[in-house]
Amino acid sequence: MLLLPAAAHAVKLDIVSDIRIKASSYEDLVYIHGRNSETIYTENVSLGFVVKDIALPRRPLSTMDIGVILQSMGTGGTSSTVDSPQFQGGVGKYESVNGSPFVRNAYVRIYNFGRRGLTATLGRQDYRLGQGITLSSSDQGFPGVLLEADSFFGFKTDIFAFRPYRSTAAYTVFGASVYRPSKEGVWQFYHFRENSPSNAEALDYTASSRNRSYTGARYFLSRSQLEFDGEFAMQGGSGKKTDGTKVDYEGMAFMMKGAWNQPLGFFGTSKFRLAYGRSSGNPGAAGGTDKAFFPAFGSRNDGLERGGYGAIMGASLYDTIKTSGTVNGMPEGVSGLNVINIGADMPYKRLILSVDYFKYRASKNVNSSNRQLGTELDLGVAWPIDKDLVLKGVYAIFTPGGLYPTDDKAKLVSAYVQARF
Repeated sequence: MLLLPAAAHAVKLDIVSDIRIKASSYEDLVYIHGRNSETIYTENVSLGFVVKDIALPRRPLSTMDIGVILQSMGTGGTSSTVDSPQFQGGVGKYESVNGSPFVRNAYVRIYNFGRRGLTATLGRQDYRLGQGITLSSSDQGFPGVLLEADSFFGFKTDIFAFRPYRSTAAYTVFGASVYRPSKEGVWQFYHFRENSPSNAEALDYTASSRNRSYTGARYFLSRSQLEFDGEFAMQGGSGKKTDGTKVDYEGMAFMMKGAWNQPLGFFGTSKFRLAYGRSSGNPGAAGGTDKAFFPAFGSRNDGLERGGYGAIMGASLYDTIKTSGTVNGMPEGVSGLNVINIGADMPYKRLILSVDYFKYRASKNVNSSNRQLGTELDLGVAWPIDKDLVLKGVYAIFTPGGLYPTDDKAKLVSAYVQARF
């Protein structure tokens, strides 16, 4: 009988692992008036240990989890093996890219923290707000605190305060998010502030201080045959340039995505998708008002390479792969982005064939009326050997638009294996 309490509070050890090995060959990437080609081999590995259901004798209603997740990013050598400017942002994002492990997560999670239904997570942790347009830890983790309440005045509520780093500079991010289920789907509303360190680089100036806020709403619906995900965000706040000029931040962005299943003759039941999004840009050189929507910690990268709309361009709603030396990667004087995506996944025997078409257009161009960035066609084939083991290949072609001095196509051939348990 004395053993029963110990058995009731027996701890559990979860070991989680994810490995992705990828080889990519890029040809004729656009960069200012020249072209770059690069072959990249990457190993993206995470290994985590989570001890769960630790009893707290003085808090009989509470339990605790302790988690540590290590991340390793390798390029087959030192960071100098990736020379093209298009990938230096990804290289500089990590503590090392030579295969040395670093701590991605190190946290303590306490359930029923002070009251029933309240969960507190303390330490370096993964966090993604909505679709990741405004805030996402990607695969680095945010140091800080997250409080999650199951029911707060009828809403599920998150309150967070993080201290993320970018290029060794510490930012402060704090805010809240609430969820409201409805009969059809789930509503999410959020607001947070992003305080930057001194000398933060903006699109065409350097800010000695910058305090921005983001307010957003998201609606998500998932049915057996249909999915819809729409998010709208506004940017506000103020800052100062290094010359003392005050800057007021404005701007907005939205993304609407839909997916549905339907029979497609020879291929059987296929999944189709359609997405459209845009963000605001500056109509002229930023004077006292900066209307270019540009959050510091939006989702951008997938390892060393871009992660976003298009295997080559990897576009977010406000930046792309580097095609020039600007902060947003687009040509000088260009800001904001419009993205259209039409695609489908079609099963064929044990394979899944995919096709995606993307069109990119800038929101503003202070130098001319031309805003065409280009189009991209991605073709993919995936072999899901098991639910936790996938082989995939991609062939992509990017055709530059009128904003670039050439319309010669850039190409990508990549293949990767991903396994997890």
